[in-house]
Amino acid sequence: MAENRRDDRDSSPVIEKDSQINVVVNRPDSSTGTVDLMQIFHNMKRKRRVYAWVMILCIVLGLCAPLLLYQRKGGHTKVSSVVTLDFALPSGKKVQGLTAPDGKDLDLSQLTSAYVLQGALDEFAGSSAITVSRLRDSIKIDRILTEDSRRQQEVASQMLKDKNAQAYNQLQNVKLTYVNQFIVTLTDNFNLKDEELRNLLDLVIRSYNSYLAKTYADSYLPADEISIIDVDNLDIMESLDLLRDAMNDLNEFCETRPEQIRSYRSWKDGRSIEDLKAYISTVINVNIDYLYADVYANSIAEDRATMISKYQYQLRSARQELTEVNGNIGTLQSIIESYKPDQIYVDKQNSDTSKVTQVTTDYYNSLVLQLAAEYGKVSEIEIRITDLEDKMTALQSQQTQGDAGSAREELKRAVTVCEGAYRQVYEHMEEVVSRPFYTSYLDHTSAQGASAGIIASNAKGMVLGGAVGAFLALAVWFMGAFISEMRRGIRKDDGEEAER
Repeated sequence: MAENRRDDRDSSPVIEKDSQINVVVNRPDSSTGTVDLMQIFHNMKRKRRVYAWVMILCIVLGLCAPLLLYQRKGGHTKVSSVVTLDFALPSGKKVQGLTAPDGKDLDLSQLTSAYVLQGALDEFAGSSAITVSRLRDSIKIDRILTEDSRRQQEVASQMLKDKNAQAYNQLQNVKLTYVNQFIVTLTDNFNLKDEELRNLLDLVIRSYNSYLAKTYADSYLPADEISIIDVDNLDIMESLDLLRDAMNDLNEFCETRPEQIRSYRSWKDGRSIEDLKAYISTVINVNIDYLYADVYANSIAEDRATMISKYQYQLRSARQELTEVNGNIGTLQSIIESYKPDQIYVDKQNSDTSKVTQVTTDYYNSLVLQLAAEYGKVSEIEIRITDLEDKMTALQSQQTQGDAGSAREELKRAVTVCEGAYRQVYEHMEEVVSRPFYTSYLDHTSAQGASAGIIASNAKGMVLGGAVGAFLALAVWFMGAFISEMRRGIRKDDGEEAER
């Protein structure tokens, strides 16, 4: 057996140095030809200079192809900034959601208006000329959904995937809400430097802030409810009611101002909103409440029947409003009672059991807040109804005991004093909203995003393109030598066949 294995080893073919490695090639005429692989490599070596340039050319093309595609696809630098709305609403509350300073929905399209963009371009000193239309096309605004709206979208999307017929109806009724932030993205379509691009985006946002300050400054000024009181044509009681309500509204306006506004002191007289609020309280106590008590205690009315008719109408309206509010309370209570809180299963450590915890959602909490607000409305309406009933009883039970002429003169003096108080508050707020510190409606992050350079952005593509180019050049080099050798072998075989 050992001798047989030795014979097998001895019989193994040995490739000598001058031997050939032949490849059999089938020809269409059913004849065969042979190609010497060693000769192929010899041919490649002979033409190495030519194909070296071919390889360099292919590698260069492979390196340039990603750069050309990058430019064609618009691989421009983009910078973004997160803008946060930062101001108080006319009610004094902090802004929630995308709300304008006047309390209405904020129109973000105004950020790309010609007024805002031109204001930014007037301050921009860049290396390229930019038009308003090109700048508008380069700006993108993205709003940010609240957590509840994001969940609603996810649930609706899943229902649509499941082809649930109710999903289409629910999507139409879903109202998406957004946080008080949005993202502004500026694309470099102007061949600007990175620093210039970031500066341009900052100028656009600052110009939008200036637009908000100029557009909504009036919403921070108190409403004039005093000048509309026609003392000469209205009854004394009616005029006094309107004046009292106007001054209470002015006093509430001062109370609901944000802390930074209440702490501001005028450079003209050194007074603050707190000082003006104290003055308004004095005017109400001295000029209005005293006259109010005297008029209603003595039933001073020039047209008693007309006043009774007006109070009856107001009383009916108040009772109707009370009925509607009570109906809302009943509806909210039924919804809260039928609400099923969410259940969360919490696994206990080192135990096979789990604990069930019931949690409420934002929707449930909003229902409770709505119910509390409705109860507050009930208290206000009941106080108003009691006041109207007392006024009607006083007018119906006795005749006028005071001097209507003196009361009217006192009313006119009270109106003059109240107009002066209103004018002081108005001028003080005009001064406040014109200060730079109080004209900041937006707070935005510095523009983020910079160009990594066209080479760095396409490094991987260039490496891959260069490798592909080198491979293609090598393949062409090999195929050229192979085809040359194949043709030589075919010519040799045809000559030998012809000699035979």
